[in-house]
Amino acid sequence: MKAIFIVSDTFRKDHLGAYGNTWIRTPNLDGLAAMSNVFDNYYIGSFPTLPNRRDMHLGLTDVPGRLPLNPWRGVDAGEITLAERLYDNRVHTMMVNDVANSCLQSRNMPGKVGFMNLHKGFEFFIGNRGQEADNVYSKSCVPLEFPVEPHLIRYPAEGWHRVLMNRSSWQVEEDFFAPKTFKIASEWLEHNYKRDNFLLWVETFDPHEPWDPPQWYIDMYDPGYTGRIFEAPTYGKYKEMGITARELKQLRARYAAECTMVDFAVGRLLTTLERLSMLDEVAIFFTTDHGTYMGYDGDNDLICKPYEVGADGMAMSGGGPMKKPSRKFAQFTGVTNIPLFIHMPGQKKGKRIGQIAQPWDIKPTVLDLFGLKCPPELIGGSLLPVIEGKKKATRSAAICGAPQSHFQAMTADWAYTVWPFDEIKPMLIDRKNDKSQSKNVASKNPGVCQKLHKEIVSFVKAQKHADEKFLKALGA
Repeated sequence: MKAIFIVSDTFRKDHLGAYGNTWIRTPNLDGLAAMSNVFDNYYIGSFPTLPNRRDMHLGLTDVPGRLPLNPWRGVDAGEITLAERLYDNRVHTMMVNDVANSCLQSRNMPGKVGFMNLHKGFEFFIGNRGQEADNVYSKSCVPLEFPVEPHLIRYPAEGWHRVLMNRSSWQVEEDFFAPKTFKIASEWLEHNYKRDNFLLWVETFDPHEPWDPPQWYIDMYDPGYTGRIFEAPTYGKYKEMGITARELKQLRARYAAECTMVDFAVGRLLTTLERLSMLDEVAIFFTTDHGTYMGYDGDNDLICKPYEVGADGMAMSGGGPMKKPSRKFAQFTGVTNIPLFIHMPGQKKGKRIGQIAQPWDIKPTVLDLFGLKCPPELIGGSLLPVIEGKKKATRSAAICGAPQSHFQAMTADWAYTVWPFDEIKPMLIDRKNDKSQSKNVASKNPGVCQKLHKEIVSFVKAQKHADEKFLKALGA
């Protein structure tokens, strides 16, 4: 078996033509979807970046002392990753990764260097360093310049200066992160296409901010703009940050441009597979860790992905003092419902799949793909029987959240959020009838709330070794 797993960070599902977008150019990913199994109800699990990677590489494991959702931390020495399982069974594993805070650096702020070890177990690994404020280049000659007021940039001044230093030598498209990462992956395929058994894991931080693709991609969506540039904005409510409608259009154009840049980078990999006559013999996965907010209807005026917002509308301010959060938000569809394509070897025609799936199904699925049994301690299951039509839906709701903050139960019709450690009333959003996702209808639908709350409690109870404090906080 030969498999390629692609992760593109912070990629909104509704920015792909395969999921209905009509204005953003993603021809390569749409072409891949057309010959893949496309999951319409794939939701985030543990949130955000690092917890999601733990979901995929480690799964949710029912072992003593663990949290019911994965936390923000690296991989410990005793934790067994997907790559280790494969390597122990004679599968060659290669990771190409430019995500600074998963394998290369513990935080995206300077002074917090430390490896998170999510590449643990891969036989081969290449890190394309320099994303965000990764401590790579020391170039004091690069001037510190701000495209907007410093308090409207999510990085502090030192971190923003590192962003500028890291990209100061870019000249051609292959210098940018996603294009370079997929170039490295394509070259690895050229050297290894005759291998019989391999997993190539390709991961890029794009289209996560900073949104700094080549100008020609931006010009596809908003040519001639001369105003303030928001490429790494503070997390919060754009109106309360003073972002105008015209500036919001440019902000959205920059994110769309990043999506298109990623698409063309993926296209290079697909072209390499075709040139090497490998398309009929390789399985290909494409997904993300979560979406993001762009101030669209349904985003509640939010930018990026805050779930705590201060009274001034700001949740993460790099250039000014942090604001104590006073309002907490559920995560809305733009963040929670994410893309997943699985192309099986030899597959020519695409298929839509409506069953609920989540990131902790990834490890069992890849193990199954290589003919390996799923360890009994893993929570989640292989998606191959679902693809083959041998398994019906086993989940009536997706459970997601951050373990020390909130739990959320998602169905096609409802999104129910509870903050077990805060004195905040539960939130219920009618996803079917409230497209703005702005009305809390919990008090009008107590039966729905009770049912979805039971889904969360059942999820935690199913993990026999989960910390008892969560059940107590949930009232179970």
